[in-house]
Amino acid sequence: MNAAATPPASQAEQDLSVEGLAAHTGVTVRNIRAYTTAGLLPPPRLRGRLGLYGDEHVQRLGLIRELRDQGFGIEAIRRIFERAPASSWPDLVAVARSVSGSLFAEETPVVVSSEALAAKWNGQMTPALLARAVKAGLMRELPDGQVQMLSPALGQVAEQLAALGLPLEAAIGMQETMARTLRTVARHWLRTLADSLLGGDAIDPTRTAQLLEKARPLATGAVQAAFPVILQQELDTLLRKTA
Repeated sequence: MNAAATPPASQAEQDLSVEGLAAHTGVTVRNIRAYTTAGLLPPPRLRGRLGLYGDEHVQRLGLIRELRDQGFGIEAIRRIFERAPASSWPDLVAVARSVSGSLFAEETPVVVSSEALAAKWNGQMTPALLARAVKAGLMRELPDGQVQMLSPALGQVAEQLAALGLPLEAAIGMQETMARTLRTVARHWLRTLADSLLGGDAIDPTRTAQLLEKARPLATGAVQAAFPVILQQELDTLLRKTA
């Protein structure tokens, strides 16, 4: 075979059908086409009637997934692609990952055995309840069977609620609601910051990381300041209804 007829390995690796791109990135074919229509992905290179996708599509989809997970909208992501050079995309992905689930996190996680965890609540911690706590983002099961408590303080709160007679299932239910609410708050903060960061002509990943790092204690302080006020207002409303 003529050597010129054989594409280089790097070129061959870049030639992905839309189904191959979906399998490679974990993004559905439907979403790939939707992102293309929205202008987030460039059209594929055509070989006859077959559309072929390359490294840029893979990189863009990786960044899109990370930013969508953080609550960034389509328009915000489009502005990132317009104003951030491709060389900065890995840095932006790293920033997005570092912020994920940690905007309010300031504690050092604690690892405990599953047996010790169950003993904390007099055997109430069933595999089903542990799965719910893991899904809520409050705990993480490790490969060796131990459990990482991402917020030891929350664990102590659950223990204190159990001591007051509240079933562990109810305590976890309360924490699930709190986790969902705070995740919504965190994503709103991130979207607001993103709008500010994307307001200029260029995006600086270093400045982005610095701003998000400074925003963490401010966000924590805002939640700590607002929650007691809102809790008292809701308590007053409840007492008026039961009076």
